[in-house]
Amino acid sequence: MKKKVMVTILVIAIVVVVGSLFGPTVINKIGKDNVITSSQLEKAIDISELSTAEFVYNGVAEKYKENKPEEVECHIAYNANVKVGIQMEDVKFEIDNEKKTVKPILPDITVNIVTVDEEEISYIPKNPDISLKEVITLCKEDAMNEANTSDKLYQTAEENLRAVIEALLSPILDADGYSIVW
Repeated sequence: MKKKVMVTILVIAIVVVVGSLFGPTVINKIGKDNVITSSQLEKAIDISELSTAEFVYNGVAEKYKENKPEEVECHIAYNANVKVGIQMEDVKFEIDNEKKTVKPILPDITVNIVTVDEEEISYIPKNPDISLKEVITLCKEDAMNEANTSDKLYQTAEENLRAVIEALLSPILDADGYSIVW
């Protein structure tokens, strides 16, 4: 429940900021032409990288012995945030001017950011001889592996992405009688 509230607030904030920055300019340009083009829609959503879902993970990574790769040297408990999303510049559009429909073509959603809380790391056994850099790398890899196996995370990210695109484009499309089809 907490994750959904955070994701919803994030989506609304992005839509408000991007809409206030780019919406009026693009709407004015489109209103003059009365023909919607793919490049105009791409400019309307051009906000670089967009994280559409966040995964909070409390995990345990394993450090294996270098001389015996099948044997665990220590376990590392950690907390991490994983954000997934897309590069908005990779979104393309198929436009049917006769039917007045726009079909967004979405790129694959990928992991954008993995952040490990360095203050919440603990080890079993205590104080192993491992550098913090190596620990962070192990924890990030473990969190990314967990995120990549979470269908729910990617499903939520896609739903949020669709909502963002609809919110960004609806003022532009509605003005000329177009609608989004998925």
